[in-house]
Amino acid sequence: MREDQSVSEMATEALARQAAARAERTREPLGKAVLAVLRTEAGRNLGQLRDGEHRDERAARWQISLPRERAEERRKGQLEERRRLREEERDRARKAEWESFMRSERRELELRKHGQLAELLGEALAGEPSAALRLLAVEDQRQAEEGLVALTSNGKVYYKPLDELVEGDMAARIAAIRLRETWLKERQDRWLAYGEDTREANLP
Repeated sequence: MREDQSVSEMATEALARQAAARAERTREPLGKAVLAVLRTEAGRNLGQLRDGEHRDERAARWQISLPRERAEERRKGQLEERRRLREEERDRARKAEWESFMRSERRELELRKHGQLAELLGEALAGEPSAALRLLAVEDQRQAEEGLVALTSNGKVYYKPLDELVEGDMAARIAAIRLRETWLKERQDRWLAYGEDTREANLP
């Protein structure tokens, strides 16, 4: 290697030597031997050096900086691998969360099919029409038998078959679950207060 030789010249000479050796060994034309060498991994690397960003640098200086560049490439490769592993872990966690969510939803649907809401509502409170409560419970049971679940988005409630839910529906479904739970808890609190008032009224 000449002291003033460029990286491109060095790579070209190396390719020429390999092609000449191949042509001598296989008795094929030199042009065909060059193409064959360029299809090998070593040949591709030399071709990238010949045409790459370092092609005009002095080969001696480039070789000195090569270990540092390779170390940087390894570092970047390791960082990329860690990012890939973190992304895979997030994907697995998201998938596990979705599967757990759907199992819970299917259990809840079965409970609703068997009249869960009627049990949770209990007896009518003072001023509450019993027929309206029964209608509410029957409607919830009918929706469950059709496989429908409620979703809430932007203050609006809508229904969708459970089997058609996608991961993007989770937030709206969870919002609807919390809305139902809040309503049932508030009603239970009123029922407990109503029962306490009734017991006090019956005291002598």
